[in-house]
Amino acid sequence: MKRLFLFLVLIFQGASAVAAETLRLFEWHVSEAMAPLILPVRQSETPEQAAQRYLNNLGKNPELMELFEGRLPALPMSGFKALSQDDRESRALLIANLPKDYTRNSLRVQNFKRIFQQSRQASYILPINANLGLSQEETRELFKQIAEKFPMMVAMGGDDVDTHLYKKENFHSRNTIPARDQFEVALIKSYVVQEKGFLLGVCRGSQITSVALGYQLIQDIPFHIGDKVAHGNDWHPIEVVETKYNLLKPFADGNMKMTVNSLHHQSVIFKEGGMLQIAARSHDGITEATEFKNGRGMLLQFHPELMNNELGSKILWTLVRQKNRVMPARCSKIF
Repeated sequence: MKRLFLFLVLIFQGASAVAAETLRLFEWHVSEAMAPLILPVRQSETPEQAAQRYLNNLGKNPELMELFEGRLPALPMSGFKALSQDDRESRALLIANLPKDYTRNSLRVQNFKRIFQQSRQASYILPINANLGLSQEETRELFKQIAEKFPMMVAMGGDDVDTHLYKKENFHSRNTIPARDQFEVALIKSYVVQEKGFLLGVCRGSQITSVALGYQLIQDIPFHIGDKVAHGNDWHPIEVVETKYNLLKPFADGNMKMTVNSLHHQSVIFKEGGMLQIAARSHDGITEATEFKNGRGMLLQFHPELMNNELGSKILWTLVRQKNRVMPARCSKIF
C-alpha cells in the first residue's frame, strides 16, 4: 500500500509539472544541419511563430549579429516536430556556439553525432541563445525542461570566454561574445544544480563550465606559462591522475600517460575545494581534464571528437556509460 501511495504521489507531481509548463520543446529539422535543432515554443505560439520570434530577436542583438557577421542564418519556417516524451535515456544535446554548428560544415557536430550513434544516442543541437524573446520565467522553464529531457549535455569547443564572467580584465582573450557566454553560463549552472544528467565540456566547453562553477582561466598559455608544450595545434602526452571515478584511467599506459590533441591557448586554473577534481595535467602543469566530484560531469581540454582514432571514440563511449550510471531512473523502472 505504501508503494502504491508513493507511486500515485509521483504520478500526481509529474502531472502537475506538465500542467505548469509554459513551454513545449520542438525538434526543428533543418536540411543543412547535422542534427535537429531544439526550439522552445510558448503554449500560445505555433512552432513557426516561435522560430520567427527567435530569428527576429537574433537580428536585433548587435553582439550576436557580430558573431553571425551581420547575416541571419538561413533557417526555414518548416520541419517542426514535437519532442517525444519517450527515448529520454538516449538523447545528447550539443550546445551551439558558432554559426557553422547549424550547417553541415561543423566537423565536431558530425563526429559527435557519429560516435554517439554508435552508443545508440541521438544528437540534438541547442541554438545559440535559444531563449531569445523569452522572459526570465520562461527561460527558467526552458532550462528545467532541458535538464529533464536531455540526460547528456555537451558544451563544445569554440571562442574564448568573456573575462568579466570570472571577474578579470581582458588582456589576451579573443572573439568574446558576452551575450552568448552569459546564456551558456546560466544554462550550465541550472543543468548542474538540477543533477538530472551528465555534462561533458570540451575545450571552450571545459573552460566556460569551469567559469560557471567559480573557477578562473589562464588567458594566454604562451604568455603566462611559456611554450614548453605546444598547446596551440599539436599532439602531446598528458599525465592521468587518480580520481573517484577514474574515467580516463583505463586509457592511460603503465606510466599513467596518454597522448591527446591540443587546439587551445587558454586553460582552467584548477583549485582544490571546488566541485571538480583534477583528472589530467600536461607536462607544464596545464589542466587537461577534470571530473565532477558527484560523477555527473567530465571536462576535457582536448578534443576526443576530433582525434579521429580509437582512443577518442572510446573516451566518449565511456562518458556515455557514465551518463547511464548517474541518470535518474523513471518511475516505471523503480516500481
